[in-house]
Amino acid sequence: MNAIIVTGASSGIGRHLAFEFAARGYSLGLTARRFDLLQKLREELYSKFGMSLKVEIRSLDITDYKNIFSVLKDLNNSLGGITHVVANAGVAGSSRVGSGKFLHDKQVIETNLLGAMATVDAAAEIFKSSKIEGHIIGISSIAGFRGFPGDASYCSSKAGLTIYLESARRDLKKFGILVTTIHPGFIDTDMNSHLPYRPFVVTVEKGAAELAKLIEKKVEVSTLPRFPWGIVGWLLKRIPDIIWQRLKF
Repeated sequence: MNAIIVTGASSGIGRHLAFEFAARGYSLGLTARRFDLLQKLREELYSKFGMSLKVEIRSLDITDYKNIFSVLKDLNNSLGGITHVVANAGVAGSSRVGSGKFLHDKQVIETNLLGAMATVDAAAEIFKSSKIEGHIIGISSIAGFRGFPGDASYCSSKAGLTIYLESARRDLKKFGILVTTIHPGFIDTDMNSHLPYRPFVVTVEKGAAELAKLIEKKVEVSTLPRFPWGIVGWLLKRIPDIIWQRLKF
């Protein structure tokens, strides 16, 4: 029986991912800061899939790094052993460098990079100790491909996570643990709904469905959706810096 932990499951793609994997017969371990929303989500899952669905929910702030390890271990025990962990929790809202909002930028790094790193590390520890060939999925972003103006901390957090996951993939391969990196483009969630321009935006339902398929296909690295962001991402990483610095955003 497969069992998956999804952090940041109270809203956005994490919430819809819970429905996708419930439909695939997985047991669910769902975490988020807003426990009331997790309770509501669990009731919706029971209503749609029946009370036989195993759903464990836990309150978790992923900037409370030490607590991540104990919460994931608790969920592993409660679910009878986990097979997948999705490090999905994150925040948006960078500011321009020198705008006096460093403390907010610090929070972005602490959540998106350090919190995700702790989640991956905790998952790896569980899989290694239980000798399970588990699957760890980290949600990065196409924003991690280049430094976009006004998004320095967010881009940095995602670029850092991408490199961390690349190293983790090498470290954990010998234990049979797969590490997947997903680079979403614009998925229609509250995190980006305020932006004036969202090219190639897709619904959160479509994004979660494709993400679930990519996870079950055991891809190592992918954009989300694959098209057109696979092509766009390839181009982004290859634009010469002298041209990049002149582009208007």
